[in-house]
Amino acid sequence: MASAWSPRPYVRVDPRKAHTFSTTRRFTDGAPSPDVPYALHLTDDAGRFRLLALDFDAHHAGSTATTDLAKCTSALTTAGVEHLVCSSGPGGGYHVWIRLSAAISPARLTPVVDAFTAAWPSLDRGPLANPRTGCVRAPGSPHRSGGASVPLGDTDIRPASLRALHRVIEHLDTRPSPISAPHQQVTTRPVQVDIQGHPYLAGPRRPLTAKIRALANTPIPAGNDASAIGWSILLACAHSRMQHRDLAEAAFTARWPGLEFLRTHRTAVGRAPRLDAEQELTRQWTKAVTAASYTSPATCTTSPARRTVERTVADLLARMDSKPQQWQGKTGSQARLVLLALAARTLDAATEEVHFSERDWALAAGLARDTVADRLKDLTDRGWIRRTQRAVGPWAATWRLLAHGGGETRSGAVFSPALEQRLRAELESARADIWHARSLGVLGLRVWDLLRTQRLPVRQIAARLGICAATVRSKLGALQAYGLCTSNGRVYQGRSRLARAAALAGVTGAHADRMRLYRLQSAVFVWWFTTRYQQDQSDALGEWGHFPTPGEAEQVHPVDIALAYGATATGPPVEATTWGAAMAAQDRHREADPASWWELVAAARAALPAPDVLAAPHQWSSAAA
Repeated sequence: MASAWSPRPYVRVDPRKAHTFSTTRRFTDGAPSPDVPYALHLTDDAGRFRLLALDFDAHHAGSTATTDLAKCTSALTTAGVEHLVCSSGPGGGYHVWIRLSAAISPARLTPVVDAFTAAWPSLDRGPLANPRTGCVRAPGSPHRSGGASVPLGDTDIRPASLRALHRVIEHLDTRPSPISAPHQQVTTRPVQVDIQGHPYLAGPRRPLTAKIRALANTPIPAGNDASAIGWSILLACAHSRMQHRDLAEAAFTARWPGLEFLRTHRTAVGRAPRLDAEQELTRQWTKAVTAASYTSPATCTTSPARRTVERTVADLLARMDSKPQQWQGKTGSQARLVLLALAARTLDAATEEVHFSERDWALAAGLARDTVADRLKDLTDRGWIRRTQRAVGPWAATWRLLAHGGGETRSGAVFSPALEQRLRAELESARADIWHARSLGVLGLRVWDLLRTQRLPVRQIAARLGICAATVRSKLGALQAYGLCTSNGRVYQGRSRLARAAALAGVTGAHADRMRLYRLQSAVFVWWFTTRYQQDQSDALGEWGHFPTPGEAEQVHPVDIALAYGATATGPPVEATTWGAAMAAQDRHREADPASWWELVAAARAALPAPDVLAAPHQWSSAAA
């Protein structure tokens, strides 16, 4: 059944029974060992959902898996959606499987998942919110603590359509209060990650309430649900803006009685110590932060940190508009995009200092990494930004905006959703593939963007952008050739129009290729650090092996290295260096299993030393990471 249902030609397996599912096994290799847990992806290789798995894990206070399961199956049956219920294992949870009649994009499925999550509190949103790596143990799969996922009905179920899922929402028994809006949308609070890669809610730290402190310090009676109590504490800690390291200290050093479920797990004869306690904390903490980040507009208030960031960004954009001469020419246009990308990252993080690697910065701004490096020096010298912490190891440098530097006072500009929309729209346009065409580039983008708001003669465009009239005519000719404007200055816009222009120019997928290349380079840099600092055979080293030696590098064909670097077929092959051989090895791994490649990179990176642990004299450049 797993091979018939799976959207991908492989399953994720957990050979160490650590709930990581870090490796894969193709169906052509045969079934995993009888005692090895395995899980099905919910999406195909394109990230579109082909399966739904509703995982009721009973870790939410005020709700039980059994109660939510009854409500779920009732709503599905009433809507005519066939489904399969499986008992999850010894923990008492359940999985409800739904096959989909057509591939559904994550964006179209999100309203359904939001409604299901609001109606059934014990539903684990994690696999449904992660189209890249989200997976759930398959029917019949063993559980790491014993037992298996046992089907409780007929496994021959007919696929359901998206329309049928919307019918399910009509039958949900959510009992909204009379004062709530009938179609209230769910919003999210900004989430950041610490230097180890663990998430937490952005904003100032808040104290835990007296009720939660009492719950955390009270021993749990034998008959009570330790998971439900522990979940209540974790959720409160997430709302209070605590971080993973705070919970690790509380659970394993201070040993809060209320977090017993992180140290032990339930068995048929009582509770037994967990062999994967730290991994369980990581998994549950990620779920708690995700749940805490979702809130309704009625209860969502802007934090002081977010308001400070909004004032800074509003002041920055006003100051940029007041000095148009600084954004003229090719370098000025590039510097503008670099500055806007930092403004967007600052808004996302809701903090004035953000980690930003040059490669991530380049991808956000639609530029090359070398271009970003050059413009950062210029913007720093001119007082627009400041680096507050140097890069060290695989950890990126920290940057902040200087919106009213140089002794200037604040502009008094007011931040608004329209202002943020304008900022993000400009960056989205800059990332379009069409601007990779040599005849357009960043100046073609500026000409097109200027004509979107007003029709101007060539000389006025040249004066506004600080370029010569001949360059403007050249860019206008290219825009007309690719169907983005007419001879009288009328501009065409929209994602589909930009995509068609990219196809005409032969640059479709150029931004995705750059993203692949930069992630590949970052992965190789992290791999090198993993080999250097983590000698205890991590998951990444177990799958990739150690970083190549110069002798091993000479055995790699130069063409493979050239392809890994993204070189064109007409260009000369890249010299067979150790770094190039590692690039080729990583790229082959990615092509073999694109779902787990970057996940292993993130896991390896999270296991590396923090910046302050690395030796001070070795301030390695982290531009590649």
